[in-house]
Amino acid sequence: MDYILHLGMLIVGFFFLIKGADFFIDSSSSIARKFNISPFIIGLTLVAFGTSLPELAVSFVASLTVQPGQTADIAMGNVVGSNIVNITLILGLTALARPIPVSKTMHFREFPFLIFTTFLLAVLALFFQSSYRIIWWEAIILMIAFGFYIYLMITNKNKPLGPIEIKTMDQKKSIVLLILGIAGVSLGGYMVTKGAEFIAVNILVSGFGMLLGKATTLVGLSIVSIGTSLPEMVTSVMAAKKGENEIAFGNIVGSNVFNTLFIVGLAGLVTPLGINVDVIFDIILLIFITIFAVGFSMTRGKVTKVEGLILVAIYAFYLYFIIDRALQLF
Repeated sequence: MDYILHLGMLIVGFFFLIKGADFFIDSSSSIARKFNISPFIIGLTLVAFGTSLPELAVSFVASLTVQPGQTADIAMGNVVGSNIVNITLILGLTALARPIPVSKTMHFREFPFLIFTTFLLAVLALFFQSSYRIIWWEAIILMIAFGFYIYLMITNKNKPLGPIEIKTMDQKKSIVLLILGIAGVSLGGYMVTKGAEFIAVNILVSGFGMLLGKATTLVGLSIVSIGTSLPEMVTSVMAAKKGENEIAFGNIVGSNVFNTLFIVGLAGLVTPLGINVDVIFDIILLIFITIFAVGFSMTRGKVTKVEGLILVAIYAFYLYFIIDRALQLF
């Protein structure tokens, strides 16, 4: 009965995460448009933040619920896994839906900052300490970098402006949906975290004899990261189909920057974020995958359907790899 209850909690939690993020995006974007904020900025900030709310909720709840003296391993696995999902599976599926033209302004600002944030996470995670983890002062560095990113986006005078339609609604309705969205994401984050922890401990560890660290990492990198990345997937694919490429690509770039700087930074301020050997490898892999995807974007000025298929294949291989790695019980 506990298995059914916790699996149901995981599924319902994902539903709350997705609907909550959807409510947040619609309401906050509507409010932003009333203040004449450009679609590009909305894509790189509000939409990216809204679609990253599930990752924030799961990682923050994980950091709040760990026992004293322990580290929030599932929080770090969720962020790294979600970033890999975004830059491979979601970017790939978006390109398969429709090739994504890439503005040259992204070559000089968004892409370098995306690569920089990935390197920054690796440096903070792997150096300065005897044990691999993100502690409070490193979290502050990430939050400062996040503030600088927001400043760059707001002051970007060369941002492209496209004919992107964003839902507008009554101000009161926007506020109500905003509150419901935040509440839904918060509740969903708690339910997903508890469901994921149950799967890691009671199914993978007790049932399959998997090591606890490997089980927790696998769940964070696979089930949780895919589930929390569903809002990014829906937003980017639908935006690409409508020809709203600025929103589609800006959402992916912005979400990865938000995940790395804001989510890891905020969670790391609460409790140290554990980084085991598997996650160390995945952080390094994320650096190469990010550079590879950015290279696709810059070579022809767009991400083609063939390149999208390659990115999806990379994620499929990665998913097979982390499952096989977790089954190695030594």
